[in-house]
Amino acid sequence: MEGMPKKVLAIIPARIDSSRFPAKMIAEETGKPLIQYAWENANAATTVSDVFIATDSEEIASKCTAFGAKIIMTGEHPNGTSRIAEAVRELDCDIVVNMQGDEPELDPVVIDATVAALGEASMGTACCTLQQEEFDNEHVVKAMVDNNKALDFFRQHETGAMRHIGLYVYKPEFLQTYVEMQPTQNEISRRLEQMRAIDNGYSIAVAHVKPQPGGIDTKEQYNEFVQRVGLDAHS
Repeated sequence: MEGMPKKVLAIIPARIDSSRFPAKMIAEETGKPLIQYAWENANAATTVSDVFIATDSEEIASKCTAFGAKIIMTGEHPNGTSRIAEAVRELDCDIVVNMQGDEPELDPVVIDATVAALGEASMGTACCTLQQEEFDNEHVVKAMVDNNKALDFFRQHETGAMRHIGLYVYKPEFLQTYVEMQPTQNEISRRLEQMRAIDNGYSIAVAHVKPQPGGIDTKEQYNEFVQRVGLDAHS
């Protein structure tokens, strides 16, 4: 009903067999599993009603249950979006947040801003200013944004582009539609799932937020994170 608070579910998809950094979600050199940081950030967001971790790994489920997370066991999936779609299929909610378990330093404020930006769009995400050292880094995804709507996503640098932050929010009915659509050529060639929505004519709302630390894809990046956490603990 109009004016009623929306039920927002944050789902963190997690798999054990990450190609560049196996079992990174449960790496715990800081004293707690990497995925726990994302879970804590999701719980800290004021708009989020509940948080779940969706996985097909008993090992991940066991580690996450130990720190108090609610688990949804799923089948195997080709990507996190598909896993989340299965996880929420029988759940009642107004908005679904797709949280990345390998972005431990994401400010909860970004989650709230992205939920707020969704409006009448089917899907929303967040972007920030692109730093010069990120221009030629193909691992940093760029977005062309106009009037708070994403027009395109790509990996090369283009004038006027913003840096895309790997956080998505969806209307639950659109999420089920999305996973039924076939991957598009742009999605495959650019290795960017969100192009499926763009190529099929769906609008992606964009929240403009302050620059955020990047995600963790490699052991080297994790080692740097471990060092930062240690430095923070002693600062």
